[in-house]
Amino acid sequence: MPKSKPQAFVAHGGGPSSVLNSSLYGTVREGHGRFGRLWAARGGLAGLLRGEVLDLLTVPLRRLERLAEQPGTMIGSFRGEITDEHIGRILEFFRRRDIRHFFYAGGNGSMGTLARIALAAAAQSYELTTIGIPKTIDNDICETDHCPGFGSAARFVATAVREIGLDQRALPTPVSIIEVMGRNAGWLAAASILARGRSDDPPHFIYVPEEVFSTTEFVERVERLLRKQGWVVGVVAEGIRDASGQLVSATYGSNLDAKGRPLVGGVSADLAMLISTELKVRTRSEKPGILCRAFNPCRSPVDAREAFEIGRFAARSALAGKSQAMVAMKRQRSRKYRVRLHLVPLAKVCDHERTMPRRYIRPPAAIAEDYRKYVAPLVGDDLQLPAHLD
Repeated sequence: MPKSKPQAFVAHGGGPSSVLNSSLYGTVREGHGRFGRLWAARGGLAGLLRGEVLDLLTVPLRRLERLAEQPGTMIGSFRGEITDEHIGRILEFFRRRDIRHFFYAGGNGSMGTLARIALAAAAQSYELTTIGIPKTIDNDICETDHCPGFGSAARFVATAVREIGLDQRALPTPVSIIEVMGRNAGWLAAASILARGRSDDPPHFIYVPEEVFSTTEFVERVERLLRKQGWVVGVVAEGIRDASGQLVSATYGSNLDAKGRPLVGGVSADLAMLISTELKVRTRSEKPGILCRAFNPCRSPVDAREAFEIGRFAARSALAGKSQAMVAMKRQRSRKYRVRLHLVPLAKVCDHERTMPRRYIRPPAAIAEDYRKYVAPLVGDDLQLPAHLD
């Protein structure tokens, strides 16, 4: 009697990206003919707890392929607390359906949840392979060269700063400040360096969370730039902090994130007001916000391809019996950019955060040119620099 094909399950946690659907499609493609069913939670693990699931293997591949080209996630996601009681219910759900493979796409916190589920299954002597699929535009997951979603978001940031810079050069507003996502890591804000073709191109400054922010230094810097060239366009990460470690701008009260932390955001508006007050000049603040992760015209082809392959690799790894691991990328030493996929233990990834190395930061307010070599291959080689008459 032929052996039945295993049952698998997939869910998404945290904020989506331009290529999260590509990873999901890769897992489905690899799972066709190899899994009996590939269940998915509608709305993340909270959807599983509500019993809202569907079998992705019943959806025509052609339809999934089209959906894979869209941002967001076709199955929904969840950002919130998963308690031990929730994990018990999740495992009970797996037992009832004899699910033996679990794929969870997310960031640092999601990998921590996956590790907890793996340990709980082992404690119950329930055989369950657990494979993490990395996903975050913040690029702050450890043990991988970069994260799916980051390349597309970086492409958006570089494009937006380049285009705003050309607009401001044409009819100069004295000061414009662009806010970029990134609570604790400046990878995304630093990617704006790709918008600069020559020394007077924006961004004229880049502030990241890894360096201490001084309002005095900031005002003096803007004043010097105004005296020198008459207009300024700069970039700030939303999570910049002062010397005491406090966020320069954040919301408090009931407006907190899933971990009970103040929501970051609004720093560009606050700094624009500061400059307007101190220097008596007209200022603008720009906050693309979630456009960084949702603007599909800036989807990086490199990012999409890698995300798809990571999804496939996750399915192959589970079928090979690998478990309690996350798929990671290792950049190869070669003239042409390429990466190798491999597995890293969840214990090395979960609930850790990878900030920018000091070698990429030139404080205050600058990013090393060497960072271009790191980020440029991830956004695609057709990103154009600004062109000028003079």
